[in-house]
Amino acid sequence: MKFVTENLARVVAIFAAALFAGMYVFTALPRIFYPYDLDFIEDSMLLQAWQFARGLPVFAPPNADFSAHAYMPLYTWLGGLLLRITGPSFAPLRLFSFAAVLVTAALIFYIARRESKTRWLGFLCAGLYLAGFRITGQWYELVRVDSLFVALSLAGMTVAIYGEGRAERMMLSALLLALAFWTKQTALLYGVGIAFFLMLSFGKRVAWFVVPYALCVALPFWIYNSATGGWFWFHVVTVLGGDPIEAARILHFFARELGGVMAGLSLLALAVFILTLRRTRNPFAWLRAHPWLFAIAMGVMVSAIGRASVGGNLNNLMSAYTLLCLAPALALQESAHIRPTRFLTPRRIELAIVILLLLQFALAVYNPLRYIPSQAMHNAGDALIRRIAASEGNVLVMMHPYYALRAGKEPSAQVLTLWYANVRGGAPMPDDFRARMRARYYALIISDESEFETTPNVRELLDANYQLTETLTPADAPPTMTGVVTRPIAIYRPKP
Repeated sequence: MKFVTENLARVVAIFAAALFAGMYVFTALPRIFYPYDLDFIEDSMLLQAWQFARGLPVFAPPNADFSAHAYMPLYTWLGGLLLRITGPSFAPLRLFSFAAVLVTAALIFYIARRESKTRWLGFLCAGLYLAGFRITGQWYELVRVDSLFVALSLAGMTVAIYGEGRAERMMLSALLLALAFWTKQTALLYGVGIAFFLMLSFGKRVAWFVVPYALCVALPFWIYNSATGGWFWFHVVTVLGGDPIEAARILHFFARELGGVMAGLSLLALAVFILTLRRTRNPFAWLRAHPWLFAIAMGVMVSAIGRASVGGNLNNLMSAYTLLCLAPALALQESAHIRPTRFLTPRRIELAIVILLLLQFALAVYNPLRYIPSQAMHNAGDALIRRIAASEGNVLVMMHPYYALRAGKEPSAQVLTLWYANVRGGAPMPDDFRARMRARYYALIISDESEFETTPNVRELLDANYQLTETLTPADAPPTMTGVVTRPIAIYRPKP
């Protein structure tokens, strides 16, 4: 009977992993080919990639036509290469993110199988990662840097940890982790952490990692910043660092997210740490015994840093959640060092691991239909594009400038990016933007009435020169679905 129970639990867990993997693909594919933004930051990320595609300046002074994001440039630069072939649309960039998700799942399978010596647990760990779609905020396949950042970071750590101190593998790891940094700034923590691990493991040979990594990070940064007259630093350091830190957000991360929606994996990781520390009795020996446990700790730190700032949304959970998906494999590996007793047998330990896996799957449950754009959203988006196209003259869609481009108009800078440059970076509102508003340059201004559009610097210009003429219904404009949910609400036209 016990044998049947233990194997039944494993079968149920494998079924759950397959089910969640299928659910994610079923949910992601309609989202990938949905023609409108699912998260309003997708809009400006797409236009930044389009800026790269056309060979135009990206990290430059903010102006009425374009202002860069605070993210590092690799994702949008690679996206620009795709858009040169396809033209501007969300689908190519979402497919790029989706491919990064699949690469991460494959890496988790490889690492978990290697650590646990079992294929079935490797499959479960990969399924757990795909099951994290709702937990991490539904950002996996969107036009955001996070999926590429996670894939490159995990690949770089994999090469370093399994590289056996070989020079060529250390250099490859340095390159991958440098690319992760050029995707998102917080990857710098992974680079420093892996350098520490390699130093403890291989001594002076760590130079084969440190030197290439430093060159691939610092030298291009200095060159790029010099070429842009310091504006690169402004966008990716000054603006990013302008977000205030809140202690309550850090407490929420550890209590409600790490200890809540990720509780099953967190308990496994904690158990591995305690058992390893008890067995090794050395503060650094556990790092050599379980370098992936150290990687989990780094992932938790990266997520904590991201969630601590006011602008840090759920996408920042991806780092911690991805690496925590390796905890079941580490737990099974560590269980081999536990001395069996009458009540603590290898099968019972495996059963306990599977039960915690099932708990984590239960915490990840979601209804796929809730996250798939509806036909009504398609219709509303099409109606809005027709309205913009029919307008005579230029149109400013404050939070969704791609909609203007899709309607055959010239796009403008997203007001969100202007807000960040102004409020977080301290740069003045661009002179040409002020001039256009005062000259009633736009025949139509469409606003979501978000906090970014109602800041005094924008509101004063709008109220002085434009008047509200129409309020849009859900049938007139589609909402976003991820992050802050918003949609175009108000139409303004020039005052007589």
